Amino acid sequence: MDEKPVDRRVRKTKRQLRLALMQLMSEKNVKDISVRELAAIADINRGTFYIHYKDVYDLLSQLEEEMAQGLIRVCRAHNPDEFSGSTFPYLRDLYLFIEENADLCRVLLGANGDKAYTDHICQILRDEHLYDFIAHFYPSDEALLDYFCSFIISGNLSLALRWIDNGMRETPEEIAVLAGEIIMHGVKVLETKK
Repeated sequence: MDEKPVDRRVRKTKRQLRLALMQLMSEKNVKDISVRELAAIADINRGTFYIHYKDVYDLLSQLEEEMAQGLIRVCRAHNPDEFSGSTFPYLRDLYLFIEENADLCRVLLGANGDKAYTDHICQILRDEHLYDFIAHFYPSDEALLDYFCSFIISGNLSLALRWIDNGMRETPEEIAVLAGEIIMHGVKVLETKK
């Protein structure tokens, strides 16, 4: 059965609540955020908030789930067999997704984010694409592949957060190329940038 499109006003309200929550979470812990404070910043009344969410944790949980599902879609859109060697369409789409969700990434995956959620996102990236991609080219032992995946994921997470913190001056394509070159060539990339 097809889902009905979400009303424009509902989308606007949810967007305002998302922005308000991300603003507040960049300043304090989620447990210290009240619905009253959130509604005031989002410029809606509390009753409107409760039409959509049970409480602040429900809003946060839905935002986390939306982000996780978005990442899964990005990962599943790319087959490791389709890698051309000179481009990184998966990384490009990943960094486009990060750009579109920079507010969530900064808060949910940053220094004050929930480590369990960050681990969940890293597991999605590993299980939904990276492990199979690396294993396709380097089918060595599983332990080595796990180490390599951990290194690549943590490096890309750190790169993404640095990119966001620096105001995303580079395009997602430029960051994807940089990430791809680092993954495939390591520190040798720095030699070519001199």
